[in-house]
Amino acid sequence: MQPAVIGIIILLLCVVLFLTEWLPSAVTGCLGCALMVLFGVCSFEDAFGGFSDSIVILMASAMIVGIAMFQTGAAQLTGRMVIRLAHGRERLFLFISCLTAGILSMFLANTAILASFFPIIDSVCSVSPLMKRRNLVLPVACSVMLGGACTLIGCTPQLTANGILSQLTGQQMGMWDLTGPGLCLFALYLLYLMTAGYPLGERIWGHRSEDEMEIDTEETHSVLHASYDKKKLTIMLIITILMIASYILSLLPIAMTALCAALLCIITGCCSTRDIVHKLHWETIVFLASCLGLANALTVSGSGELIGQAVSSILGGISSPFVIFAILVALALFISQFITNSTAIIIVLPIALSLCSAYGFHTMPFCIGITLAASAACCTPLAAAQIAMTEVAGYEFSDYIKYCLPPTFLFLAGILIFVPLFFPLQ
Repeated sequence: MQPAVIGIIILLLCVVLFLTEWLPSAVTGCLGCALMVLFGVCSFEDAFGGFSDSIVILMASAMIVGIAMFQTGAAQLTGRMVIRLAHGRERLFLFISCLTAGILSMFLANTAILASFFPIIDSVCSVSPLMKRRNLVLPVACSVMLGGACTLIGCTPQLTANGILSQLTGQQMGMWDLTGPGLCLFALYLLYLMTAGYPLGERIWGHRSEDEMEIDTEETHSVLHASYDKKKLTIMLIITILMIASYILSLLPIAMTALCAALLCIITGCCSTRDIVHKLHWETIVFLASCLGLANALTVSGSGELIGQAVSSILGGISSPFVIFAILVALALFISQFITNSTAIIIVLPIALSLCSAYGFHTMPFCIGITLAASAACCTPLAAAQIAMTEVAGYEFSDYIKYCLPPTFLFLAGILIFVPLFFPLQ
């Protein structure tokens, strides 16, 4: 049997395991890489080279900076500022929280940002009877996801997509390629939230009693009352400003900027290696590295080209770039509701890149559209880690579908409109 066919079989096995979650996603990814080597699809270096990829270093470094933000009190200080600006008004607090969380998520790991906002929300709701946790938690989570999708370093999905793009085509997304269409989606969501979204939430869960959030009470207390080492807090803010400035001015490669910021956090004592060992999301890092290995194995073996030919024959006479783009974006958005967004990208993006090669379409808009679609999935807790984290606020499974379905159609329309405006399909 040809290596290309074996590679497709192994990929399908991995997809089944990703869907059923019979094994943790990181284990499934490593298993797929190991099988690629054992069955002669590619070499060990091709399959496991992703663990030394700059994208993995970038992801880990961004997570470390997020940990340091909380350890030094920078995240809590941000929370106090949000509370003061809102003056006890829930809708204003919601808008400021979503805007702040979205902007921070552009440069820091968004799971860390969301985890930092939980004690902020809980502390406000504990002292103000006018604030309801369910009105705040899910919208902030959606804002974190959309904000994180606006830059290359914001979250795992775009790093996964960039790795696959690099392995299959030799191209890479830049730091700001996602920013134009991503910010348009984020602004569209904020507009929806302040008009139809807020009252919709009240209708869905407003009649139910409030639930206490299952988070560390010390973290909640720290938002309002704890004092911090001003020296470390100042150092952390300087590191963050320098990091963002380097991203904007392109003073260093993106991964080097993030790595230098992470190292400065450790050297200056803003966070310790013990904190990193206990709080870093290692499964996400291993999962990302193994995804890069799977993509590389598909390229080396010719599996990607074989998949593209098969999909081209299925599509038949359809050759319109917009129609194919719309089908793939809708597919990514649908699949991501039931599996993690990075997994959805692994399934859909190789198909899209193969079709781009066959039809002569530009690869960048397809990569960006599929990445944004996967990142915007929020109708079930299965869609992303950030949405699953919101279950601490006591949402029912049906709440996610009722509340997130309208903006999901809005996201789909936004992607189909905005991405081709910034990046022509052909």
